[in-house]
Amino acid sequence: MAGLNVVVLKTLPNGEIDMDDVKEKCEKYKHTLSCIMITYPSTYGVFEPTVRELCETIHDYGGQVYLDGANMNAMVGVCKPGKFGADVSHLNLHKTFCIPHGGGGPGVGPIGVKSHLAPFLPGHEVLPPIETTKPGARPFGQVSAAPYGSARSSPSRGLTSN
Repeated sequence: MAGLNVVVLKTLPNGEIDMDDVKEKCEKYKHTLSCIMITYPSTYGVFEPTVRELCETIHDYGGQVYLDGANMNAMVGVCKPGKFGADVSHLNLHKTFCIPHGGGGPGVGPIGVKSHLAPFLPGHEVLPPIETTKPGARPFGQVSAAPYGSARSSPSRGLTSN
C-alpha cells in the first residue's frame, strides 16, 4: 500500500460511519493522514448522511477523499456525488450496466477528479498531453489500450429483451 497503513473506522449500530471515531483518528494520525476511501452507498446499503462532513473533516487534516460510487442504480435521482466533496469519484458501473467489475479494467467505470488532481492523470499516446503548471505534476503514459474505455464493454448486453 505504498508504505501506508490502513486504519479501520468504526460504524454506528445502524451502519453509518461513526464521525466521532473519524475525528479521533484524524487527530491521532494528523501528521501521517493521507486519504480515506469510502463506498457510497456503503456496503450495508447506507446513504451516509454525514458524507459532506466526512469529506470536510478529512480535508481539514490535509487528506484526500476517494469515493467509490458502488451502485449508480441506487444513486440516480437520489444524490449528486459531485456535491459530496470527494477529490476522486469512481462511479462503478458493473451493477448499473451489467458489465464486468473494475474501474480500470473491463468495467471502465468513469473516474472523476477535482481540478487539483487533473495534472497527475495518465495520458494516452493518441491524445494531446494535459497542460500543467503545477509544481511536481508529472503526467505519465497510458494505462489502457483504448483512450476512452473498452469498446468491448457494451451496456447493451445487460439491457436486451426477447
